[in-house]
Amino acid sequence: MWPKVGLVTAGIFLVGLVLVPLAQLLGVGLDEARRGPAAFDRARSVRALVNTLWVGATVASVAVAAGGVTAFVTERVRGGRDGWLRIGVLFPLLIPGYVSALSFIRAYGPSGLSDKLIGVSIPGLFGPTGIIIVLSVNAVPIAYLVTVAALRSRAEPDLERAALVHGADRWTMMRTIVAPLLAPALLGAAALVFVSAINAFGAPAFLGTPAGFTTVTTSIYQDLALAARPEAFSRAVLLAITLVVMALAFVIGAERLLSSLGSSARTGGPSGSAVVPSSSSWIPVVVIALTVVVTTIGPLIVLVLTALTRAVGLAPVPSNWTMSHFADALAGRFLGALGRSLLLSILAAFLVVVLGSIVTALRSRPSGRSFRSAVLLGFAVPGSTLAVAILLAYGARLRDTLTLILIAYLAKLWGVGQRVLEGAAGAFPPELYRAARVSGASAATAVSTIVAPILRPALVGAWFLVFVFAFGELTMSSLLYGPGTSTMAVVVLNLQQLGDVPVAAALAVVLTVPVLLMVLPIAAIPRLSRRILGGGG
Repeated sequence: MWPKVGLVTAGIFLVGLVLVPLAQLLGVGLDEARRGPAAFDRARSVRALVNTLWVGATVASVAVAAGGVTAFVTERVRGGRDGWLRIGVLFPLLIPGYVSALSFIRAYGPSGLSDKLIGVSIPGLFGPTGIIIVLSVNAVPIAYLVTVAALRSRAEPDLERAALVHGADRWTMMRTIVAPLLAPALLGAAALVFVSAINAFGAPAFLGTPAGFTTVTTSIYQDLALAARPEAFSRAVLLAITLVVMALAFVIGAERLLSSLGSSARTGGPSGSAVVPSSSSWIPVVVIALTVVVTTIGPLIVLVLTALTRAVGLAPVPSNWTMSHFADALAGRFLGALGRSLLLSILAAFLVVVLGSIVTALRSRPSGRSFRSAVLLGFAVPGSTLAVAILLAYGARLRDTLTLILIAYLAKLWGVGQRVLEGAAGAFPPELYRAARVSGASAATAVSTIVAPILRPALVGAWFLVFVFAFGELTMSSLLYGPGTSTMAVVVLNLQQLGDVPVAAALAVVLTVPVLLMVLPIAAIPRLSRRILGGGG
């Protein structure tokens, strides 16, 4: 009985959250296209498309190169001994893109802390240079994770050792042996980073908009949120569809190239140890650690100091500190935004865990594969495009309500929670469940006493992951909010655009630091981290 109920429930949510909005978007897009390509005749639309493409390609190149080298250092040069270094490299994953952008502005922008102390700022921070830097910092952990996995499963330690024994230096060996073997993984990482970069909104909005540099996502935001003319809406719809086409074209092209590269079986031994011990192996470690400090930890500390300093322009010394900006951030109109963000994040996390559990339970049924693919479709669609689709489908009835934003969160993050749960369920021994049923336990009893305790770490991990993503989400929220429904991320964006820097910094800190304080202790304990992420002991 319960499989049928679960199938119907998952089907209803899947149709309502993903399929109906995307079908509505496609239908409206076709209607707009029949009226003529007016949206793309305008120089601004073409410029936004070109900007998005070259920025995404640049970020992918930088992030894959930096992530690949960093993975080689931690896994080969250091043999995976420096857990603290891995945590530092992955640190930017926990920081929303717009918070990183705001941190860089206060640390390295004109009149930023580095400019005041030593007279140095990043040239062109407001513009494509700043966007590429911030997006690359946030994307390096993605490339790093993919490369580490490949080093452990695809690389050939024996070939690496042989090259070094025959006189090749470490970097020649890396270029001639490791890089070719890792080419499929590096290409896959490039695809992930490229899609992530062209979908980004926070960094382009904070760093590109003031300089007049537009991308597809900021153009969609300007057309939907700041313009009232019908042609602006048409342009937003067509740009949203174009963003999907760009992402799919790149991913499909990468998949075909990956297929042409083929695969190779490993013949070497363990890959976690350093290839050749070196007395100078601490040098790249210091370089990576300093890079993490300069690009992530330092700017975040400056953001905290900005929030504590009484006014912009004053030195961030204790005599000028005040908690008034945090008091403003946690009181009055801003407290409501915090409450809405918490409510939406908690509801989204709870519902995603429930829906993800249902789809995971159906994975062995014939329809299970189709359900998983459709769920991941919502995650694969860019956030701005998904927001436009949901606005078209439900905006007439739910506009300016929290329900509209919640629908977007569920459609986008269902795939995230489902993947965590499915990965853990794959290692679950089904014999335990069958034994409980054979012994007379009901399905509900078997699930609550056998399945749930074993999968509890994965359930907690999926809940927490969705909560973190939803709590800091900006792209969809900025397009779907209305009077009385703004989230904390939207308030930060609006305050930054209005020039209220200290309170915007305080709100960004409130959004980010509590999450870091909760996640870092988990990440610092390897066994606990493995249990939450993998659901195993």
